[in-house]
Amino acid sequence: MVTAEMKVQSAKALVIEYIDHILDRKKWNGTDLARKCGLAPSTILRLLNNPDHPFVPTMSTLQKIAHGSGYPIPKKVLDALGGGEDKGALDDEPEARRAPRARQATVELRHVSSLPAALQSAANPRRESYAPAPPQLEGDETAFAFHMPDNSFGMWLKTGSLMYASKRRDPVPGDIVMITDKNEKTRVRLLMDIAENGLTLSKTMPPNPDETLAFDDIKDIAIVVVMVRD
Repeated sequence: MVTAEMKVQSAKALVIEYIDHILDRKKWNGTDLARKCGLAPSTILRLLNNPDHPFVPTMSTLQKIAHGSGYPIPKKVLDALGGGEDKGALDDEPEARRAPRARQATVELRHVSSLPAALQSAANPRRESYAPAPPQLEGDETAFAFHMPDNSFGMWLKTGSLMYASKRRDPVPGDIVMITDKNEKTRVRLLMDIAENGLTLSKTMPPNPDETLAFDDIKDIAIVVVMVRD
């Protein structure tokens, strides 16, 4: 029999896993994360330092973590918290203060890397994750989110920035595109030209024809529609 306490502990373990993933990717500690998210350090540290503490963050707290870090709340965390809203669940806000949860449209959050497949870390999770869908992408079944895999655009677009892409139409010169080659290496570039031998791409601002990628070397291509800069 699954008790209310067991549900709370399971949800809390998933929240801790989510926070650990953010800290690992961002190279932050718990205090760094709290400051970035406008939270008291104790909110994060009591989760990380005392997993047995009877405390589960509210959705508003998790949304602050997602916004401050750029890492959306994983679906399994949302499901676990949604399934554990019985009266026995403990929280960091009184029941009367909790705002009703609105169902928000989401898109798949894909893992991408600037490294070839053979060099990509086995520790990088391929978890099923989702990100909130921007209004312009709601209803677009081809849309997905990902994090900028490198710093090719320098300070204009930092590594790890959240980006949204769509395959609803074919790319044209002037589009920012996400390209994954057949070795699973992903890059984000400005599409300058489409020729018989492939795509002419720029990774600089102002644009400069830095590279040409043959069509036969491309596994996937999508148009970047939204960029969430830090």
